[in-house]
Amino acid sequence: MTEKIVAAIQWAPEILNPKLGIEKAVTAVEMASKDGAQLIVFPECWLQGYPYWSGLAPSSEEYQVFRQLNFESAIAITDPLLKPIYKAAQAHKCSVVLGLHEKVGGTLYGTLLYISADGERLGSQRKIMPTQAERLVWGQGDGSDIHVYETPVGKVGGLNCFEHQMAPARIALSSLNVEVHAAAWPGHEFLTPIIDASMRHLAHENACFVVVAREFMSEKDIPSRLPVTPSATSHWNTHGGSAIIAPGGKYIVEPIFDKETIVHAEINLSDIAVNKWFVDGVGHYSRPDIFQLKWDRRKKPPVQIKE
Repeated sequence: MTEKIVAAIQWAPEILNPKLGIEKAVTAVEMASKDGAQLIVFPECWLQGYPYWSGLAPSSEEYQVFRQLNFESAIAITDPLLKPIYKAAQAHKCSVVLGLHEKVGGTLYGTLLYISADGERLGSQRKIMPTQAERLVWGQGDGSDIHVYETPVGKVGGLNCFEHQMAPARIALSSLNVEVHAAAWPGHEFLTPIIDASMRHLAHENACFVVVAREFMSEKDIPSRLPVTPSATSHWNTHGGSAIIAPGGKYIVEPIFDKETIVHAEINLSDIAVNKWFVDGVGHYSRPDIFQLKWDRRKKPPVQIKE
């Protein structure tokens, strides 16, 4: 089977500035595609920057300013501001998975946007379970949008951060026959051993390729207009760790730390078969007579209007 090239973007975001973020994303797509990338994955909420500030004291002035600016910089998934990234995907014939802060009314979501190599929106996926302080930032997705999309590199799906620790979510993607998993994470150093263990396990469990995208940045990347005290700068010191993993859990590209880079690797979907032969979690290695996953995939709007 023909080899494909996938890439993870390990760049600092343009914090709370989606216009500059889109310009930078377009540049990243252009650069990654020059090396042949046909699928490009960005870190969690990279477009406006992961909310590292959420770890600050909620009563602090810094927290209040960041919360307000984060709300103002979040965008609708249909915002025209996103058009350049669609055009870049089309121009360079590559699929893109972009993390962003999505705004719906007065609620924000940590969302993955899936864009086709034809420059069309394949779909979007809201994080279903914000973690710890993230719960003060995002609402919960309803799970109706977890999906796997046909792309030139294979069937692509993904999750954000600690959603990967939700076994039912992993099983749901396996049931959709995911072949390339977009794993969007922030760059916290403390996450590195967790990501190493869980992403390699996922590659084995779902017999899929995993593209791990994390960002590298520091307090130097915080715009001067933002009120960050020296005691709070450590929240923005992240060290990357993007990697690409083969079915079975072996690294194709081991985690790269402490620099901005674009991680590339060739993948061959025929490598999936031998791993499925050992473990097909929703096939011959399942026991539906003992364990079953019930997945309510219906949309769950808070208001249902019947005319």
